[in-house]
Amino acid sequence: MKNLLAYMHPVVQVLVLLMALATLRLGLALKNHRTGQRALAQWEGIYNRHTQLGLIFVSCLIGGYCLGILSMSWFRERPPFRSPHFFFGTLALLLFVVGGYMGWRLKQGTERYADVRDIHGFLVYLALFIALAVAIMGFILLP
Repeated sequence: MKNLLAYMHPVVQVLVLLMALATLRLGLALKNHRTGQRALAQWEGIYNRHTQLGLIFVSCLIGGYCLGILSMSWFRERPPFRSPHFFFGTLALLLFVVGGYMGWRLKQGTERYADVRDIHGFLVYLALFIALAVAIMGFILLP
C-alpha cells in the first residue's frame, strides 16, 4: 500500500502540469488577440477562464508540493529536502506564485500594466520550463 501511495504525488503533479498547459493555452490566445494576430469575439470570457484556471492551478500546485514533502517522509522514508527535485521544485513553485501574483495585479489594475504583463508571462514560462525539468528529476525518486 505504501508503494501505491508513493505514486500519488507524481500523478497529482502531472494533472496539475496539464492544467498549467491549459492555462498557458488560454493566455497565449489572449496574447494573440492583443497583438492582433487572431481576433477573439469573446475575449472577456477567455480572460475570465484564464484567471480562474490560473488560480486553481496555483492552489493545486501548492497542494501537490506539500503532498510531495509528506510523501517523501511518510511513504518513502527518505529525507524530503535533499534532492535537486526538491530544490528546483521549490524554485518553480515560487516562480509560479510570483507569476500568479503578477496576474492578480493585472486583474486589479496597475499603472505599469504592460510591464507587469510582460513579467507575468516571463515568470510563468520560466516556471513551466523548470517544472518540466523537475518532473524528469523526479523519475529517480520513484519506488
